[in-house]
Amino acid sequence: MKTKLKKLLLAALICVCAAGTVSPVPVSNADSMSDMEGKSSELKKQLNNINQELLEVGSQIAENETKMAAIEDEIVKTQEQLAIAKKNEEAQYGDMKVRIQYIYENDSETLLALILSAEDMSDFVNKVDFVQTLSDYDRKMLEELEALSAAIKSEEQHLKEQQAAYVELEDELSVQREKLKAKAAETSTDLASVSAKIQAMKEEQAKEQERKRAQEAAAKANSSTQNNSSSSSGNKKPSSPSGSISSGGSSGSSSGGGYKYPSGPGVLTPSKGVNWFNGHRETWYSQKVLPGNGLRIPGRHVASDGTIRDANGYICVASSDYEKGTIVQTSLGPGKVYDTGCASGTIDIYTDW
Repeated sequence: MKTKLKKLLLAALICVCAAGTVSPVPVSNADSMSDMEGKSSELKKQLNNINQELLEVGSQIAENETKMAAIEDEIVKTQEQLAIAKKNEEAQYGDMKVRIQYIYENDSETLLALILSAEDMSDFVNKVDFVQTLSDYDRKMLEELEALSAAIKSEEQHLKEQQAAYVELEDELSVQREKLKAKAAETSTDLASVSAKIQAMKEEQAKEQERKRAQEAAAKANSSTQNNSSSSSGNKKPSSPSGSISSGGSSGSSSGGGYKYPSGPGVLTPSKGVNWFNGHRETWYSQKVLPGNGLRIPGRHVASDGTIRDANGYICVASSDYEKGTIVQTSLGPGKVYDTGCASGTIDIYTDW
């Protein structure tokens, strides 16, 4: 029933005399609640582990990006060094060509003239050594520059291979991170679903306890009314209130209030707070405690079995599984949905019990 009626229930319980009890209504889904709480705990652990993995992968990606940035800087520096080495090599090669050209094109300073101009053997050897040294110097410088260029190229290639490896690693880590995100989202959805079920079970348990208190209050009120009636009229059976009893109720033994309560296995009764029928769970709530103002039931009246019915004789029920106005079968006969607020799978039957 609606939340605003809870205050009426509490007020009624305060006013009821402490006399008589009914059989306690068992709290259902206790095992399911334990299972759900265990599953919720396990899902929370899984989610924590996934989040920890996400943190680790994020840290690896950040570290990898730092290394990639350093490699890129090294590649830039290496390319600059290679450019400088190539320029030096070209410059050295150009200088050597100029010297050779000068030696061979200048008639007075040709290589042969330089050697033949020696005054003696010692001068001849010195001039030959000079020419050889100059030639060796140019050759050595060119070889060193070529070796330097080759080393720089090799280093550049190595750095690019490292860069490619880091790029590949980052792609793998990114894929792993996306998978973990998807798994975290799925686990969060499962956890939210389980939490919602746990909350629904807790609300159903609270409502069951509230209904139990309402039934106890109604039983106490009936007991008090019977005691007062017995003291005022002796053993005379109380007559039915005018206009409150209609024909067509279920047969059974008479009880308090003048109603012909239903009897037999599989039938909901005032003392049987929970009944399973036709695949759903049946409970009852009394208009003596929950008046149900605002339900707008046409032709509302109390039948001979104590159920609240409409002008067409349908029992007024509450259900969250069917739309208002839907006809449903109950253990007490056909019912019509006029209210909601029940747990899924439950049909609440409106009575005057």
